[in-house]
Amino acid sequence: MKKGKVLGLLAMSAVLLTGCVDHMPELTAEQSDIIAEYAAGLLLKYSSNYDYKIVSDEEVAAAMAAGQESSEPETERETETDKEQTEGTDPSMPSPDTSSPENETEQVQVVADLDFAAELGIDDLIIRYQSFEICSSYPENNTGFSVDAAQGKKLLVMHFDMEGLPEEDIDCNLFDYDIKMRVNINDTVSANVLSTMIPNDLASFMDVVHGGERIDVVAVAEISDMTEEEIQALVLRASSNGHTCTVKLK
Repeated sequence: MKKGKVLGLLAMSAVLLTGCVDHMPELTAEQSDIIAEYAAGLLLKYSSNYDYKIVSDEEVAAAMAAGQESSEPETERETETDKEQTEGTDPSMPSPDTSSPENETEQVQVVADLDFAAELGIDDLIIRYQSFEICSSYPENNTGFSVDAAQGKKLLVMHFDMEGLPEEDIDCNLFDYDIKMRVNINDTVSANVLSTMIPNDLASFMDVVHGGERIDVVAVAEISDMTEEEIQALVLRASSNGHTCTVKLK
C-alpha cells in the first residue's frame, strides 16, 4: 500500500511538471532545498527498508556533542598527553646517574715506601720506586740490548730497587706474573710501558737475586719530546694477575 502511494505521488509530480513547464514560477535556492528535503523525507518515510522514527531533542544534542568531541584536533590531544607526562617533574632535579663503574674515582696511593711487590702479589721480593729519567736511548752507549726512541719522541725510564730475602737466594722470574703498566703525565699524556729485551726490565726480569742484594730494574715508556722539568705530575698504573695499584710517583 505504501509503495502505491509513493508511485502515485511521483506520477502526479511528473504530470504537473510536464503540463505546466511554461507557467512554473521561479524558485529561490532556499525554496528548492526545502522541496528537495520534503520529497526526500516522503520517500524515506514510505520506504519498506527505512526504519522511520522521530528523534528527541536530547538525542540530537547528544549526537552533536559527540561529533564535536570526535572533531577535536589530534595535535591538541597529543599536547595534552605530553603535558600530563611532564607534570610532576622538577626540572631542577638532576637526571639519573648512568655512569658505569669504570667512571668511579680510583684510589691513588703515595709512592713513599710503597712495596710494589706486595701490591702486585709478587712473593719473596721487595720492589720500591727510586727515580725517573728522560733519554733518547736506554741503556746509553750499550753494545747489547737497548731501546731507542722514535723520531720526535723520548723515553721515560722509571727506576726501581728490587731486593730479595736477607739471607736467601731467590730464583726470580717476573715474566710469569704478567705485569702490565701504564703512565699518565700531567693528567694529559698517557702511554703504555714497553716490553723490552733489556736484562733489567721489571716486567721480564729472570735471574737469581742473592740474599741481601739490591738490583736496579726499570720500566720504559715512549712519550712525547719533553724534559724532566716539564713533568709536573707522574702517575703509574700497574696490574699483575688480578692485582692492581695506582701510584703517584711525582
